[in-house]
Amino acid sequence: MLCNLVRKEILANLLSLRFTLALLLTISLFSVSGFVFVARYRQQSQDYWSQTNENLSKLSDSASQLYKLAFGQQKFWRRPKPLTLCAEGSERYLPNVIRSDLFGTSLPATGGRGNFLLRRFHDVDWVFIISIPLSFVALLFTYDSFCGEKESGTLRLILSGSVPRYRILAGKYLGAVGAFILPLLAGLLINLIIVVSSRAVDLRPADWLRFLGIFLISISYLSVFLLLGMFVSSRVSHSISSIVILLLIWAGLVVLLPSFGSVVAETTVVLPPADGFRRRILETMKRIDEEAAAGKYGKNVDEVWNGDPNYPVANLPGVARYREDWATSVSSLWEGRHNQMLAQAYAGRDFACLSPAVIYQRASEAIAGTGIHRCVDLCRQVKRYHDDLRQFILDQDAGDPNSLHMLIDLDFAAEKWGTLSKKPVDFSTVPKFEERDYGFSESLQLAGWDIGVLLLLNLLFFAASFVSFVRYDVR
Repeated sequence: MLCNLVRKEILANLLSLRFTLALLLTISLFSVSGFVFVARYRQQSQDYWSQTNENLSKLSDSASQLYKLAFGQQKFWRRPKPLTLCAEGSERYLPNVIRSDLFGTSLPATGGRGNFLLRRFHDVDWVFIISIPLSFVALLFTYDSFCGEKESGTLRLILSGSVPRYRILAGKYLGAVGAFILPLLAGLLINLIIVVSSRAVDLRPADWLRFLGIFLISISYLSVFLLLGMFVSSRVSHSISSIVILLLIWAGLVVLLPSFGSVVAETTVVLPPADGFRRRILETMKRIDEEAAAGKYGKNVDEVWNGDPNYPVANLPGVARYREDWATSVSSLWEGRHNQMLAQAYAGRDFACLSPAVIYQRASEAIAGTGIHRCVDLCRQVKRYHDDLRQFILDQDAGDPNSLHMLIDLDFAAEKWGTLSKKPVDFSTVPKFEERDYGFSESLQLAGWDIGVLLLLNLLFFAASFVSFVRYDVR
């Protein structure tokens, strides 16, 4: 009996105008998404490899002398990922380059071909297509599930037999899901065919597993709106009332709540002004210089900062302590600034998670390895590389008897006074930075909470629809 009900619902949906419109919409949007992604990814890959090779070339040149390796600045660019096809995560506007040398790492910055004037325009990726237009289409599939049949009189006829109401509910739900998956699959397949046939994207086996994971999460997300449509349909008597109520709910959940996230973040987590932050840096530098002048690090220490490179410094250990305190204090301020910015961003995302669309976006970004989590992880990886390179230089320097073995962030100190070794280094042994992606199991753990919330919403709306339909007056 249930199979017959599901078959009937699928057939009714396939023959409806809304199915045809949904099919045309998904094919059009996913086709555009595929072509746009291929063109952008090809350009991003060219830029990335050009910048990365330039960075390696400079690193190779600096290996001619160990101290040059210590003072050479590197730029670490975020690698373009094929999974941005699914969840771009605003990566075009998030920081994509980090500058670093052995004595400090800058805040992540934005470089390349990005245009800040386009930041308010959405990227046509899977998440955008599914979370906004297709979520509303899902409501169109079920907004008249019960009230529509009540108006036509068919619901009373069906319930006059021996078919229990839970079977009718299950049949309508499974029929709507089965019919809705067809245009979604058609759009996704066309999208992937465009991307794969372009030969611009090298997809690994692990990427296909992530595609499957995002597809299943997408089904779970769209199912929430199918069940929401059924619930509202079981609470009203007319289809026009149902669609109006659903339109208001959809606008609140999908459009308004995500937009309020930034407003809440700016009011709950106040970021100190830039002028005040710069003033703190200047005050910190001034304090350390005053301590140096007062003899905290010994004699002749403050002369290094303002004096001649040929100044005969006798207190190099004091200079090393002075410069280390200076660099550590300033780096600590920059890191605190970065943590405040992250706290503000996370506050906005946490509030916006009242929206199923944001929950779906977060889960998809975690599986795809994109978005703000990737930027934070890139910073951690650069800092780990910074520590590895520092240890490598110290180990190499320890083998040179002509070096004073002092890591002072003044290049003339190494060049004139021999604080670091001037011997050449085998470039093949120098650590090179390589961005590491999360494994699929790690990505799944990051997305676990959001996936669980989506499944819970499905259960809640199904239970609410069942209770409401059991009490539904079909007269």
